Amino acid sequence: KRVTNMSQFPNKCILAATDFSEYSKVALDICLGVVRCMKTKLYVLHTIEKYPHEYSHLLSSAAHADMKQKPEEEAVEKIKAMIPAELLDGGDVIPIVRFGKPFLEIIQVAKEKNVDLLAIGTHGRAGVDRVILGSVAERIVRKARCPVMIVRGRKYVGFKRIIVPVDLSDCSRMALEYAAATARAHSSKLTILHVYEKSFVEPCVNAANSEEKADEIMKEIERVNETKYDEFLKTVDLNGVEYEKLLKKGIPETDIVEIAMEQQANLIVMGTHGRSGIKHILIGSTAEEVVRTVHCDIIIVKPEKFSFSMP
Repeated sequence: KRVTNMSQFPNKCILAATDFSEYSKVALDICLGVVRCMKTKLYVLHTIEKYPHEYSHLLSSAAHADMKQKPEEEAVEKIKAMIPAELLDGGDVIPIVRFGKPFLEIIQVAKEKNVDLLAIGTHGRAGVDRVILGSVAERIVRKARCPVMIVRGRKYVGFKRIIVPVDLSDCSRMALEYAAATARAHSSKLTILHVYEKSFVEPCVNAANSEEKADEIMKEIERVNETKYDEFLKTVDLNGVEYEKLLKKGIPETDIVEIAMEQQANLIVMGTHGRSGIKHILIGSTAEEVVRTVHCDIIIVKPEKFSFSMP
């Protein structure tokens, strides 16, 4: 079994996408907080979509270049205005302006700069019908190769309490490795949560011909799940991490959100596409439901062999 040693903070290079909305400003604020604490490099990207102009082909090359230069310079200045001078002067934060489709440019820049984390802002409202607000954000979560942080509306207070749900799959192992490294770097408390589906358990228990037999079956199910959980945790380096493990019978997407609220979590780290193999439209049914309803920031960690070809 694989045992990793991811002792360093995993986010040495971050990309924050901004459209200058209040939601993207909150995401940038979170990233700036991480830069200050962890001395990471941060790229701040704004994409100008409505270009070229409908009639730009009628201009000379020089006039065309001038027309393009002005909005680019204005965007750079708007980015700089959101960033403390000491971070700009020190080269910790670098503005980038691109022309094109926001989704494609964000994915392309993330690839070019080999970023470790891509941060996007959302409306921050729980319980909305759409999982991730905005088609650009939705596409990024689906297609980005690196982990994606979905930022809710709050100021940066650090990641004091992190929750990582695991389903004992390889993908959730990667999420746990990532969460452990983040917790280690931020001196966070980490809760590792495994919820086994009660819908898989109850039919067998209910079929028992006596209460005594039902109790016996339930205890054996609990023992088996506890053993599998412990074996899973042995494959991940948790040295230097203050953590607790929770094992529950229940509904994963419901219990994850409830425990996050109970513990006042600042961050949830989740893998996508675990054992179920359901290729949901976004990121997997459990992860999608958590993203839709949870109050705190979420980092979505992709499978090791995840790939996406640019159109």
